[in-house]
Amino acid sequence: MPGKPRWTILTYIAAHNNLQAMGDRSLDQIVGVGSSAEVAQAVLFDGPSGAVRCIAGSPGRVREQEQLTDFDSGDPRRLIETAQWAFDRCPAENFALVLWSHGSGWMPHEIEAVAQAAHGATPAAARESIERSGMPGSRVLFRSSLAGMLKPMTAAERAILFDDGTGHSLDTLELGRALSEIRAAIGRPIEFLGMDACLMANLEVAYQIRNAVRFMAASEELVPGHSWPYDVLYADLRCRPEMDGAELSRRVVAHYTDYYTAAPPAAGDVTQVALDLSRVEMLATAVDGLAGVLADRMEAVAEILWQAQLDAMRLETNRKARTPNKFDYHLWDIGSLAFGLAGQANAPAGVRAAAAGVSEALRVGAGPVLAEGHLGKWFDGIGGVSIYLMPSGRHNVSPFYRQTEFAAETRWGEMLAAYHDALS
Repeated sequence: MPGKPRWTILTYIAAHNNLQAMGDRSLDQIVGVGSSAEVAQAVLFDGPSGAVRCIAGSPGRVREQEQLTDFDSGDPRRLIETAQWAFDRCPAENFALVLWSHGSGWMPHEIEAVAQAAHGATPAAARESIERSGMPGSRVLFRSSLAGMLKPMTAAERAILFDDGTGHSLDTLELGRALSEIRAAIGRPIEFLGMDACLMANLEVAYQIRNAVRFMAASEELVPGHSWPYDVLYADLRCRPEMDGAELSRRVVAHYTDYYTAAPPAAGDVTQVALDLSRVEMLATAVDGLAGVLADRMEAVAEILWQAQLDAMRLETNRKARTPNKFDYHLWDIGSLAFGLAGQANAPAGVRAAAAGVSEALRVGAGPVLAEGHLGKWFDGIGGVSIYLMPSGRHNVSPFYRQTEFAAETRWGEMLAAYHDALS
């Protein structure tokens, strides 16, 4: 009896948004590569005109297809069901999941509908939802997270919940639950998770999903509309099906950076990192150590930390020639912060030592980072992984942040509270 194929990959394209054309392009690339005896390609495509899921056959052909009605790709239950559908039909030695979207997937009118259901259909709620639909904070992966974000709270809480990237608090919890259920269904961790969505190379995310996924590739910055070069990436896997999740994640970094080096996007937001999630606790431990020494000496180091943030922003915005993002810098590159703290002569020795420990944990091959790639000199020196940190003391710490496993199991949340108090 022949053995199982090496891989089954589900690419979950949530294009019920202004990226439909780009989603169509990715779908065509995946079907164009097709499945082989060793690699099965499954796709979910959800757009404004409806949803379909399929198993690719020979290059350019579809072996099996199912039209879906009333499909909500922003519902975590639909993701779980679709993963089970694909992996049951195509058993394999390794399972991979690629999440393709804004990190949101909801058009302004749909965001308005969610807001009205959460707030009540008042004119103020409608105005607020329309305004927010165009803001960076609208990038949430799951619709249930968006509904939670828009529930009535105080004005200050609503603003911070929306702007601070609650996609890395509520949304992280939703993603962690969904991936844990998929792991339970297949009886082992997902070998590879690809995040073809903005801002997801985040320590809080990686820590939350570390027991459900072995290897991950994602960007801590925005992802250009043309997304990943699936024709090249999946053709590579088709030719080399013996690669494991570690090598696949490295190949994502290589193909992604090669593609955008040849065809740079206008915004220049090109970063990608490959992570071994079995080693992410090494980075978390180093960051916890830094958080501890900062929290214990916050009155003395608050301005030093703020200077490190300003230096990182100055570099990564190319001295303001490039528009900032990372949710308007509620997320920060850990490597840039650590480098800035370690290099400040007026920082206490303990802070410099702890920051150097974080830098070492981010060194390629030393900890969870398997490969890092970027385009643009303004990203030179980044570590590839972001963390939640307010842009200044004017912003409250999200009340949902403590719900993440990372915040619960490290002193980073405690440090954030002390930092906010010191700068307020």
